[in-house]
Amino acid sequence: MTRHRDSGDCLCALADHPVLAVCPSCPAQALITSGRLVCPTCAHTRPYTRTWCWDDQRFVPDLWLRTPCAGHTLWALNTAHLDLLESYVTAKLREDPPSSSTRRMTVLAKLPAWMKSAKHRNEIQRALRRLRATAPGAPHR
Repeated sequence: MTRHRDSGDCLCALADHPVLAVCPSCPAQALITSGRLVCPTCAHTRPYTRTWCWDDQRFVPDLWLRTPCAGHTLWALNTAHLDLLESYVTAKLREDPPSSSTRRMTVLAKLPAWMKSAKHRNEIQRALRRLRATAPGAPHR
C-alpha cells in the first residue's frame, strides 16, 4: 500500500526552488529565482516580487506547469511541487502532519476538494504526467 505523510510544509517552501513561468516577452519557459525572472530563450529579465495569494490560487506571472483537469486547472510551481502532488495523489493512505496547529496551513491541506477526491485520481495522474513531460529535464518525444 502506498502511503503519503504530509510534511507540514506550506506552499511558499516549494517556491524556494526555481518557479517555472511563461516568459512575458516570448512563449518560452522562464525561471523565477531570487527575486528575478529570467528567460533563457529571449534573454528577457526583470525584477520579480512574489505575489503570494494561494487561497484563491492566483499567482503572477503565468505558471508554466498548468493544464486542464476535471473541469479545473491543475498547476504546479516546479518539479518539487509536481513530486509532492504525485506522491499525494497516488497514495492510498494519506496521513496528516503530526502537529494539529500546522494541519490547516500545509500545501496539501489547502488542496481543493476535487484534487483530494479518489473520483478524480486517474485524471489527475494523467494531468500530472502531461505537466511532467513539459518540465525541465523531461525526455524529448
